[in-house]
Amino acid sequence: MKKLYLGFAAFLLGTSLAYGYDTGEILSNPAVEPAEQAAVTSEEGSGLTPKRLSTVIRAQESATLVPMAPFVTYNNAPRVAEATRAVEAVPQVTLEPVSASPESYAYFYAELEHLNSEIQKLKKDTAKPDPKKSWTAPKIIGRIFVDSVNFMDQKNTPANTTRNAAGFRELRLGATGNGYDAFDYKVEFGFHTKDGAVSLVDNWIGAKNIPLLGYVRVGHFKPETGLYETMGPHNLSLMECVSPANVFGMGRKIGIASENLFAQDRVRLFFGVFQSGDTATARYLREDNQGQVVNLRLSAAPWFAQEGKHLLHIGGHWEYVGLDSKATNNEGKKVTSRNVRPGGSFAFDIPGLLTTGSFENSYSHRGGLEFAWQNGRYAARSELFAGSFNEGENLYGAYVELSYFLTDDFRTYNLRTGLFDGVKLKRSFHPFRSGEWNLVDSFGAWQAVFQWGYTDMEDWRGVTKDGDPTGGYQNDFVVGLNWFWTPQLRWIFEYVHSEQCVGTAYRHQSQDIFATSLRVHW
Repeated sequence: MKKLYLGFAAFLLGTSLAYGYDTGEILSNPAVEPAEQAAVTSEEGSGLTPKRLSTVIRAQESATLVPMAPFVTYNNAPRVAEATRAVEAVPQVTLEPVSASPESYAYFYAELEHLNSEIQKLKKDTAKPDPKKSWTAPKIIGRIFVDSVNFMDQKNTPANTTRNAAGFRELRLGATGNGYDAFDYKVEFGFHTKDGAVSLVDNWIGAKNIPLLGYVRVGHFKPETGLYETMGPHNLSLMECVSPANVFGMGRKIGIASENLFAQDRVRLFFGVFQSGDTATARYLREDNQGQVVNLRLSAAPWFAQEGKHLLHIGGHWEYVGLDSKATNNEGKKVTSRNVRPGGSFAFDIPGLLTTGSFENSYSHRGGLEFAWQNGRYAARSELFAGSFNEGENLYGAYVELSYFLTDDFRTYNLRTGLFDGVKLKRSFHPFRSGEWNLVDSFGAWQAVFQWGYTDMEDWRGVTKDGDPTGGYQNDFVVGLNWFWTPQLRWIFEYVHSEQCVGTAYRHQSQDIFATSLRVHW
């Protein structure tokens, strides 16, 4: 049967080679009846299809068709020459082109018009708004931090002041956007307060390319009181801001500020004026003297390459705080206080074990110096702080941070803000399933961090009316491990050893803390 099929196929092939003509012959041969040509060149009742249109175009072209001679295999040159002469003796026939009627193109043009209409609809539906003439669609942002804090050991620590806790450290939701080629905005709210109230976080409107001022921002945001305190919580090296940076920070205020970049964006100048009162849980501050904060920060990146993989950062900041008061004492005088929590600003109402106590203060000057170096996986940061208050007391602080990525990754640096930004990951954590097995082909990035922080409140050594010690100093030692699943998702593990020497009795106390946090932001 197989031989029969092969023989039949060979017969058909030989016949087509011996007697076949060009495909256009049927359409252009005058011997073909007009009715047959119409059947070839048009669709029944619907016009001409693009496939058959190409056949008509071929038929319209003038061509000289030569019938092919039967294919014969010759075994010697004389027979080849004889066959060649026979082919040349065949008379030449010139075929006239067929005139296609305009109606035959109707279907083709209708299809083109329909397709063009559909394309225009798609362009209109998917067109993005012009940012020079309108606002872009807002980008939804937010963060979720779930923390656990466990006190493993405590010595000479006041009873009922430090307890284990777990819960939401941060729960925020907001949006950012820009438009009209000049403006941007950010709206963000916090839902993690103790009493359940919604708090104001970053809520501001900005404008760029303002003459002399550069970029200007108005609203509720942080004065820039240093490298560490100004960074967002999702960009901190570990769970909390280091202790001295937290003491000198002022949180968010209502104000206006300008930012300017110089020297090919390597030098940045920030200047802002704010109200000194706290409006995190209120829409306004109703008071005749609302206080003021004047804030100046200058930073530079003389060495910068590969998004900050290789970096040298230097900078400094200064703040004048007028009416540095938050409460009123029994005598009607405005008073303030500064507190330090063990290992930084742990959440869940863990009290400050080193405190100045309440004191009257109408103004203060504060400032600090910044240093950061990064070379691939290795990084180091340090800051020095100092503050002088109108009663003659001085406040000091310093920290050193060393970090190392166990994987070939690094933290980026933003020249526009003069701050460290997100982590640059080569590969994110990626689990997958293969057959009956759950496997992992990438474990993300791992970073080890060591911090030492020192806070000096020696000028406030004393005892409150209730007998609680004030003043002294605190040392914090923190060892941590970051496991970055993605640039926006990480799991933090850290161990904190904190020591305080407080009061006129120089009481020594210490705490050992293990804490962990799972954090995601978008």
